[in-house]
Order: sequence, then C-alpha cells, then structure tokens
Amino acid sequence: MTRTWHEEQACRVAAETGDAEAQAQLGLMCERDGRVEEAERWYATAAEAGHVMAMKYLGTLLGGAGRTGEAERWLRAAADAGEAQAIVNLGALLVRDPQRAGEAEEMFRRAAEMGVVHGMVNLAIMYAESGRDAEAREWFGRAAEAGDTESMLHLGDAAQRAGQAEEAERWYTRAAEAGDPVAMTELARWCASGRRMEEAERWHRAAAETGRALSVTNLGVFLAQSGRLDEAERWLRQAADAGEPQAMFNLGILLGDTGRAAESRDWYGRAAEHGHRDAMYNLGNDLVENDPERAESWLRRAAEAGHVPAMFNLCVLLNGQGRYREGVPYLLKASDAGYPPAMNAAARDLLDQQRYDEAEPLLRGAADAGVPAAFRNLGRLLKETGRLDEAETWLRRAADTEDVEAITLLMEMLTQSGRNEEATRWLQWLVQHGYARPA
Repeated sequence: MTRTWHEEQACRVAAETGDAEAQAQLGLMCERDGRVEEAERWYATAAEAGHVMAMKYLGTLLGGAGRTGEAERWLRAAADAGEAQAIVNLGALLVRDPQRAGEAEEMFRRAAEMGVVHGMVNLAIMYAESGRDAEAREWFGRAAEAGDTESMLHLGDAAQRAGQAEEAERWYTRAAEAGDPVAMTELARWCASGRRMEEAERWHRAAAETGRALSVTNLGVFLAQSGRLDEAERWLRQAADAGEPQAMFNLGILLGDTGRAAESRDWYGRAAEHGHRDAMYNLGNDLVENDPERAESWLRRAAEAGHVPAMFNLCVLLNGQGRYREGVPYLLKASDAGYPPAMNAAARDLLDQQRYDEAEPLLRGAADAGVPAAFRNLGRLLKETGRLDEAETWLRRAADTEDVEAITLLMEMLTQSGRNEEATRWLQWLVQHGYARPA
C-alpha cells in the first residue's frame, strides 16, 4: 500500500507539471480506486493534450456512464489515430443503436483486419445475429485460431446445431483444454448428454477447481443429479457461501428435497434477494399455505421480473382471496406468453362466455402441451360446437386422467348416442370413487 501511495504521488507531481502520460496513468489509478470523477478530469486533461490512450480511456469511461455523445467523440478521435482497442470500443458503442449497425460493423471489421481478436469476435457475433452464418464462421474461426475460447464455444454450438457432433466436441475440447471454465462446463454437459458420465464429472471438477463459483455450482448440481447428495451439498454450500445466487437456489432445492424446509426457504430467500427469479417463485410457492402475504410479495416480485409461471400462480393466489380483478392481468400475461396452464384457464373463461373462436386456439395449445384440464375443456368446446367425434376423443383423454367433469360430459354423449352400457360403466366408476350415489 505504501509503495502504491508513493507511486501515485510521483505520478501526480508529473501530471501537475503537464506530463500527458503521467496524467493518463494517474487517471487509471483513480479509476481503479473508484475515484471516477477525478479519473475523468485527468483523462480529459491528457486527451485534450493529444494523448491517444487517454482519449480511449476517457471515451470508454463516458460510454460506461451512458454519456454516449461525449464517449463517441473521444473514441472516434482515438480510433482515427489508429488505436485498435478504441476502434472496437467505438463499434461496441455504436451497436447499441440499431440504426447505426452498419457503422458498428465497419468499426469491428476495421479492428478485425488489424488482427484485434475482440474485433473479430464482435464482427462474427453481428454476422451470426443477422443470419450471415458463413461470414460468422469465418471470423469465429480466425479468432479461435488466435486462441479465443469464446469463439471456440460459438463454433462448437454452431456445429452442434448442424448435427456435426465430432466437430462440436472438437471445439469444446479445444476451449476446455485452453483452461476456459465455461468451456469445461459445456464439455462436461456434452459428455453427460452422451452418457459419458466419468468424463463429464472430470470436466465439471476441472472447472470447479478454477474457483469460478458458477462452475462449483454446476459440479454440485451434477453430483446431486447423480444421487451423491452429501458431496453435492458441500460443493453447493461452498459456492453459496461465496455469494453465487444459482448455488443458493440449487442448495435450496436440495435441502427441500431432503426434508429441511426451513433451511431451504432461507437459501431461496438469499438467492431471491440477489434477484434470482426462480428462487422468488419457489419461495412464494412454499409460503402460500402458512404465510400468504409474504407468498404474494415474492410471487409478485417474480412476476414483475418476467417469470411466467409466477404470473399464473399469483393469479391463482389472488383469485383464492376473491381478488379477481387483480389476478386477471397476470393470467392474461401468462397466457399471452404461452404458458399452457394459463392458456387453459384463460380459455375456460372465454368458453363460459361462449367465445369459442377465441378459446379454441388457446385450448389446443394447452392440450397439445399435455395439460389434462385442457383435454376436458377442449372436448367441451367441440361438443358445444357440434364436432362430436373430435369432442369424444378429447373427453376420453381427460376421462383417462380421472377428470370427473370430463367423465360426466362423456357419459352424456354416450347416452345421447345410445351407448348406454358404456355410460353405465362410467357411472359405476363414479359411484365406486364416491363422486355419485347409486341409483
């Protein structure tokens, strides 16, 4: 610390005498120490004196603060002076505006052709996102050959999507062997998908040994899925104690599955406080019975953060309290997002209003997704609109799930078509299960 203080003081003396290099270096020291305003002043002083690196530092700092116009001015000045990373950073600033994608591409290409790996990667990503796959592969390939593991992963993913299993594994392996923990995890998952579990575990452990908290989490999850719960818990606790929200969430699951409900909720709560939406959802669901007020709070937070199942469960909770008007918007949002239980529930309301044309596509979507109640509701809609053969098919599917309302509707159809013997068998089933009294 003493040496750093002396270094800064020496740099400050030189900076105050007008040394632009010292001014730029002092700006870096201030920024690293969190003194952003002072850093900006020194960068600006050096940049105004023509120091190219200070222009880049200043433009990057301003861009991170959302001061786009000022950032562009300084990054462009550094880029025009040939500073390669400033060219990449200018492209990254321009790409935020969809209207300036062409300018961003020009910057990335310029940097890429200068041999800047980040320029190659960003150019490839732009090509991939716009469907120019051949050009994307070319630049990902160049970056990968320069040692960029992110590009290796992109190439592996592209090969996987194309069904080129050996090529995909080759790229995942190269990235993993280069020491990238993300690539190690991806390779572990690849091995696991091929039931090569020993290899999968080896790569999960290698990733965890890098100390990356999310990799430690992934090892814990892998071990839990393998039934080695004690060891899984140790790894998950290590990552959770290091502040990794995904570990907190998965530890909550493991503890809940092993009967430690209170501790499970505690870890869900910690993950939720870090903004983990699934943890908010699970915590809300766990609290519904004993603490509905807190349950509502967490489900609402998850729903407002875009968690679709939470929207539906919040609607169910509100409806159960007679707060129908509050619940309906969440139901409709979940339905519009394609969540099958919500689609079925929304369609049921439309069906009750005989708004068949609106209800039918929702019910078909929910039924095709396997929601049993949608089998019955779709069967009812088809029955009410005169499509009896298809109605019977869906009602039978619902009846096979022991849906009493569907069985009742099916019995009506059987009786009306003279199939009294089968109708009687269904009635006997209802009697045996206590849903009807014997005649």
